[in-house]
Amino acid sequence: MTELEIALLGGLRLRHPDRGPIELAGEKGSQLLARLACPPGTKHRRVTLQALLWPDADPPHAQGNLRFVLHQLRKLLGGSEGPLRSDSRLIWLDPDRMAVDVVRFEVLATEGTLEALATACDLYRGDLLSDVGDLSREYEDWLLPERGRLRDLARSAFWNLFSLRLWRGEVTEAKACAQRYLGIDPYCERMHAALMRLHLTQGERRLAAGHYGEFRARLARDLQIQPGAEVEQLARAVSQIGGRSAPEPFNAAWVLGRSDVSSAGKPLVAVLPFRDLSEDQTLVSLPAALTEDVIADLARFRRLGVLARHTCFALGRDPDPEVRLRQLGARYTVEGSVRRTGNRLSVTARLVDNTSQRQLWGEHYQGDWEELPSFQEEAAMAIVATIPVQVEQAELERIRHREIHSLSAYEHCLRGREHQRSIAHASHAKALEHFSRALEQDPTSAAAHCGLAVCYVSTGGITPGEEDRRRERAISHAQQAIALDPLDPQGHWLLGMLLQMRRDFSGAHFHLDRAMTLSPGDVETLGYTGLEYAYAGEPERGIGQAEQAIRLNPYFPPVSAEQIGKACFVGRRYEEALFWLRQTPDRITTNRGWLAAAAAYAGHLDEAAMHARRMRATLQHRLGEEELRAVGGPIGWLRLPARFQHAADLEHYERGLAMAGLE
Repeated sequence: MTELEIALLGGLRLRHPDRGPIELAGEKGSQLLARLACPPGTKHRRVTLQALLWPDADPPHAQGNLRFVLHQLRKLLGGSEGPLRSDSRLIWLDPDRMAVDVVRFEVLATEGTLEALATACDLYRGDLLSDVGDLSREYEDWLLPERGRLRDLARSAFWNLFSLRLWRGEVTEAKACAQRYLGIDPYCERMHAALMRLHLTQGERRLAAGHYGEFRARLARDLQIQPGAEVEQLARAVSQIGGRSAPEPFNAAWVLGRSDVSSAGKPLVAVLPFRDLSEDQTLVSLPAALTEDVIADLARFRRLGVLARHTCFALGRDPDPEVRLRQLGARYTVEGSVRRTGNRLSVTARLVDNTSQRQLWGEHYQGDWEELPSFQEEAAMAIVATIPVQVEQAELERIRHREIHSLSAYEHCLRGREHQRSIAHASHAKALEHFSRALEQDPTSAAAHCGLAVCYVSTGGITPGEEDRRRERAISHAQQAIALDPLDPQGHWLLGMLLQMRRDFSGAHFHLDRAMTLSPGDVETLGYTGLEYAYAGEPERGIGQAEQAIRLNPYFPPVSAEQIGKACFVGRRYEEALFWLRQTPDRITTNRGWLAAAAAYAGHLDEAAMHARRMRATLQHRLGEEELRAVGGPIGWLRLPARFQHAADLEHYERGLAMAGLE
């Protein structure tokens, strides 16, 4: 039970959970409490504390001073029953009875997820003990390095939070995070350059120029230096824009300073969820299904970027989507409605230019309720055939839409995919049930076969034999999906992934390339084929595709972070691998192993050991010690799903696991 809350970041504050703030009396008492709390539980020798607080006093006086301050502090913290403990030689704080912001800050900053980083950054109110004075040189010898270490950790946390906000398209939050970062490190050129680029993506040329001017003046005034080459080059680019203030296409990698990407990009289209305008709201699945059809088929066109389904549906719930659309760089929006009147169905669709808010195109489609599946297909095809012409004014490749034979079977597939996106174990069982029922009602459903293939491969096996059986069953479903619909990219990238697991690399490459040819702008295709290209020895290609997938879907699911993180690891980009893999540590069992290896190579040995311990504990729980030894220990088990084409990449992976302590 927490009896005491100690805040050390931004100044010393003491608080009781029920009684509120506690006033500290005296600088030495504050200094003693702070040292004991960093971290609580550490036992300090009395003679060491005496030398730290009263280095110039003779031993008897220093001993008396410590006794007096300790007595005062003990009364303040609840007397002999309080969390302050001591004996004749040692003094310490009971860690189970108090909460210290420094401890929680370090844990959250290292965890690295969006929620953890946001909380960590809120906890960092300033430097460690920024308001404590009258320090001895010996106390400063402890405090100043510790203060610098925590400040470095805070810089890392704020930068990572800023990066995640950008990848999610949360521009307002990213700007606020950047300003707080600059409060810690006002001379950081990397952050100043990122803010200038971010302003440009929002059409804020004057703000970018003004930011540069203020930064340049501050450097000249405080440090008598000029900005570095990166900022100066960016400033020249800003000045060449002149009066134009149209937003640049949003690209998080470019904002973050990646030199291998550009701000320029394809026109980006958002498809907002179609609304049900029926009086009785009876069209339960048609609006969502029609929206998904339009998103999926627009993604087949090479010259269009399409925001992913998850992001589009999230925007549909936003009360003011126009602001978010502009922040994400979506130049065009497709929106519409569906209405049922008796046995008649009506679909209305329109295309809007987000810059001018001008409607570029609109159309109405009429059909019969009894012919719902074919009407849905025809309406989606008509909308998709028109939008690319209006947006690009160029010759577009034709598409072939999957025929819907049974609405109920299709509905099962939609629900199965929804469950498949969840990381909960129970959701996998529900997804398997939905896809199985879909296949029972429509044996020609390629989507159901793809769904079943994903179900079997995503759950994996405990032993090598079970792993092989599940993989072969998944391969059978993927092959049947391709036979039923050879133009569906999902069947091809699924089979490519599965064939790599079987080590049929030539067959795998054929199907991966085929998937990209069929749907080069589809988020799932980009992410999954990107990871497989990395496994095949092309990590930079894989990273590029995975980044594009996240750019099209800022509300990316955990699997997207996993894909780019693993591709970065194969490419020996360990800090980036850690950044992404921290977002999805437990989506699948193997992720802790990847985190352990990446942390070990990056030199974060404590973090590597932590992930290794959790990985080992999970495997011991699932397999038992005897079975774990039978498969070759943790590294042997982690080798099962690894599908590296080149032996050097497998050796590199296993060496990282061993460095983390998973031998």
